[in-house]
Amino acid sequence: MLSCLRLQDITGFEVIVVTNTPELFQDFAPFERLKIISFSQANIAKARNLGIAAAQGDFVAFCDDDALPDPGWLRRITMPFADQKMGGTGGYTRGRNGINPQWAAVITDVLAQENRIDLSKETLFEPDPKTCPVMIGTNCAFRKSALRHIGGFDENFAYYLDDSDISLRLSQAGWRLAVLPNCQVHHSFAASAIRRKNRAPKTLEPLGKSKAYFCRKHGRPDGIDMALQHFRDGQFKRLEQHFLLGEVSSVQLSELKKTLETGFGKGMELPVAKPEQQRMPTRFATPQTSPSNALHIVLAGREKNARLLEEKAQALVEQGFRVSVIYLGLSPKYMQVGFCDHGFWQHHGGQFGKIERSEPLWKWQRFKTKVFDECQRIAKTRVIDFVAFLEPGRFDASLLPQTFGMSSLNGYKVLDDSLFWRPKGNN
Repeated sequence: MLSCLRLQDITGFEVIVVTNTPELFQDFAPFERLKIISFSQANIAKARNLGIAAAQGDFVAFCDDDALPDPGWLRRITMPFADQKMGGTGGYTRGRNGINPQWAAVITDVLAQENRIDLSKETLFEPDPKTCPVMIGTNCAFRKSALRHIGGFDENFAYYLDDSDISLRLSQAGWRLAVLPNCQVHHSFAASAIRRKNRAPKTLEPLGKSKAYFCRKHGRPDGIDMALQHFRDGQFKRLEQHFLLGEVSSVQLSELKKTLETGFGKGMELPVAKPEQQRMPTRFATPQTSPSNALHIVLAGREKNARLLEEKAQALVEQGFRVSVIYLGLSPKYMQVGFCDHGFWQHHGGQFGKIERSEPLWKWQRFKTKVFDECQRIAKTRVIDFVAFLEPGRFDASLLPQTFGMSSLNGYKVLDDSLFWRPKGNN
């Protein structure tokens, strides 16, 4: 995640890491402005408040340690704050394969009953006391003075619904919220104290506790029992799916159901917190960002030449370029997207396979056509400056930006063969 932040297309931001393993970052210094805050409690809301208190800027953006932000993420997620009444923004989240959507827009009410909607463009939501969009915790940003206005995150939400609570309170306090579909992160669920890597839960107590507490805090008493029953039904259905997949045993299934009830009980007993609020701010900052001068180059080649592609990509990253690599095999493999430790994005699939999962299982197409289809898709979230095709023995390792001899294709530049490819044996 930190390596991805190095590739953002703006500069000048500070990075704050709130972690229970500060020793891991002693030799990791990719940013001039990097702060490490040691924090060992299992309380995400309190961790967020610590980060906010340490932040020097007027806006704070949040991303998880098991998520990868696209290069344009920070620029896109802060742009709506040019509106002085904008309190929070949130983007979309893709799943572990880098293609499938994991979270789109989520609308919540005062009983934390969620309704998912899919938006195609940036959407502004006016303040509303009863419903609001959720600024999903792994991909969100806030005006810091707006958070101070409402007293920050409620630390009774140690896990789950902290983002729903802060979004609803901002909306109730008169702040606008925005959902940005093209502001994206890639999120793969990491194993933790409450879930396994396959997302099978180890306990449902934190979820039950937060759900019951949220309902008591925001909802009417006569609606709480029905809301908790609806939540119980949904969680039991999820457990049964894990059981049918062999990921949870019958004994574990029974015990997990008990942990949910324990959580409900604890949530019903928690005293409702009243965070210390401040007055509505009188000064409304606007985002002041500086664009990065690094160009984004897409390298494309055959799967059999993966090693060559990776070597050239790493060399370009070391020269300060942002790089995405597309390798295609002669197969119907689905496209997968990931991030390499050497600092570049990897798009790997078959020439005849799916990109979007709604496409046909097999689609005959030329190699370059498939590459440009993938470039069209990623250009929505990453500005592409150049697309270059590699063949062994025909790549100029001293690639430099060119302004001549190029043709424009789909909004970005494609290096002509005469400039980029070299016949074998040429110096």
